[in-house]
Amino acid sequence: MTTKTTEVECPYCKNPAKFMTSFEFYGKSYGSNLYVCEPCDARVGTHGKGRTPLGTLADGQLRNLRMMCHAKIDPAWKKGGVRRSTVYSRLQRKMGLSSKEAHIGLFNVNQCRRLLGMLERGEFWND
Repeated sequence: MTTKTTEVECPYCKNPAKFMTSFEFYGKSYGSNLYVCEPCDARVGTHGKGRTPLGTLADGQLRNLRMMCHAKIDPAWKKGGVRRSTVYSRLQRKMGLSSKEAHIGLFNVNQCRRLLGMLERGEFWND
């Protein structure tokens, strides 16, 4: 697959992001694709081999914060016996978000920090 310009715009520099396979970007296939803004190193993966982004483009700082959020919240539904929909309903309620906004892949830096703070203080899991 060749690299091509897409309609995904970088929120940092407003340039169009490029659609790439994981092999094109990483030199190894991970069975997925991604959008990349090369000047900003902002990127976002896609749902499998499709073209639907998993969220919004993120620079290094935001990618790290999102990964930290996922590392703290995902074990509850992956291993903890809580349904994924229950975890995301709680995320929606605790952060005052709509169901469309309650996805870590859409979070900005402040939202990630807020969620991490709630998790660290034990506020997220308590009603």
